[in-house]
Amino acid sequence: MELELLALNRDTVMRDYGVAVNKNRELYIKRDVRGTEEYIYPNQKLDASIICQQFYETNVRAISITKKTKVGMDGLMIQIATFMSTHSDDNFMIFRDNIFFITGMSNKSWQEDMSDKMPTCFRNNVYHHGKLQKLKSKLKNIENALIIIDEIDTGDKEGQKLHTILKQSNILDVNYMNDKNIRLVFVSATIINELRDLYNWDNLHCSYIMTVPDNYIGHKEFLDREIIKEFYEINTLSSAERWIREDILDNYENNYRIHIIRTDEKNKTFIETACKKYNIIFKNHTSDDRISHDTLADTFNNIEIYKKHIVIAIKGFYRRANLIPNDWKKKIGATHEKYVKKYDTNVQVQGLPGRMSGYWKNIIESGHITGPHRTSVEAIKEYIEFYENIKDGKIIGKFKYSTSRSKKLLTNPSLIANMKIIEESIKIEPEIRWFDTQEDARTFCVCELPKLIAINDKKIKGPVLRKPDKNGFYKDNNLKRIISVEELIKRKCDWLATQKTPYRCRSCYIDVNDNKTIQWAIIYLPKLENN
Repeated sequence: MELELLALNRDTVMRDYGVAVNKNRELYIKRDVRGTEEYIYPNQKLDASIICQQFYETNVRAISITKKTKVGMDGLMIQIATFMSTHSDDNFMIFRDNIFFITGMSNKSWQEDMSDKMPTCFRNNVYHHGKLQKLKSKLKNIENALIIIDEIDTGDKEGQKLHTILKQSNILDVNYMNDKNIRLVFVSATIINELRDLYNWDNLHCSYIMTVPDNYIGHKEFLDREIIKEFYEINTLSSAERWIREDILDNYENNYRIHIIRTDEKNKTFIETACKKYNIIFKNHTSDDRISHDTLADTFNNIEIYKKHIVIAIKGFYRRANLIPNDWKKKIGATHEKYVKKYDTNVQVQGLPGRMSGYWKNIIESGHITGPHRTSVEAIKEYIEFYENIKDGKIIGKFKYSTSRSKKLLTNPSLIANMKIIEESIKIEPEIRWFDTQEDARTFCVCELPKLIAINDKKIKGPVLRKPDKNGFYKDNNLKRIISVEELIKRKCDWLATQKTPYRCRSCYIDVNDNKTIQWAIIYLPKLENN
């Protein structure tokens, strides 16, 4: 009976998979933007095969997938589920009802789009944040299961619903995962904080970087081609007119396009007024004033009929996980993310520039004009550096990445029951370097010290140099007393030697008056390799 059930499960999955393939093909032939040339592309199938093999050949409980925005994660998740539920090894195969697609995002359209695209046999197991409570009963006492968590870096903090549901279901327990054969897949293009946690899962976790085919174009290529440009605040009529003149009219003239700007209710009026002045159609598209899918599709499909540029103002739409089809991308001109003084790299990467990435590099290389897509250029540079510094599941190098991490994440080893936490022992002795002149010391600090010291989000502008009193003593602000230069150096070295991570290393600059000869001392903690 058990063997028959296994065979029926495989047959059901492959039948529904075939139906989904045919449905996608019909949509593509009818030129419906929801249809793609392939249901699952070769690179997605290859990646899925490798990931399933990692589960099959090892005892890993979690695999993290780092990807670029719009590189095709939906297809990869579907293919992983299909391979796992049709595997030839009866002892490894997972029944289709025990495969779940979940996210901490509060995004109803994500759930609807995923359910609509995937084979029917998986549709009842798709849950976004608003539906996670219904998942609890299904996870209770679950065995032999695969849980795929999309956009893991949203809603995954300690105490949030996603963490709570998994914890209450005993999923976040190493012993339970091993005994009940529970496997997890974590997915995101902006998974930096989670990777730092997962590295400490040791042999229970491995990472995978999703394959990027040649026809993909993303943030780095956009930046290199100057398609991504710096954003600015649009909070006056003059700034709104500037954006329309420079990014729309000067770039596109009578090549009528749809342009998208993220704004708020307070500043929307300036954009609308500027559009009227320049004879541009203005449309509002927010959760309170939503443009229906059919109307939106009609607008994109018939932009030539309007014989005018169209500006669509958005607030929360077109962020992570939202798809803009290639046929629509070709009709989009300029985009502008809402300006913020203190940016979050994840937000900027996953915003409009991220939605404009995807498989249309050949179209752009053929001479098609797109952009400028305005956002924080620094945020994009940070993201590119992060992506280029992932090796063997670990983030190497030291670089700035501006994103909030105020609470523990559900991937934190301390939140995983029975997890053996890896504590890396980091100990390195501070170094002292002496210079004959203040100028030499300053030059070293500006040119060489950044290469030798781990710096956290700060630029070195030069040493803070102070002269001792006439007796060669310094006043220490912490001790509130006078100390000698020898004691000062010892205190700084001792303090630096206690630092367990390169994030809080500091440099110390002092001068020493010895028989009227001034020497300049710099105390620093050298940068650790592979940190």
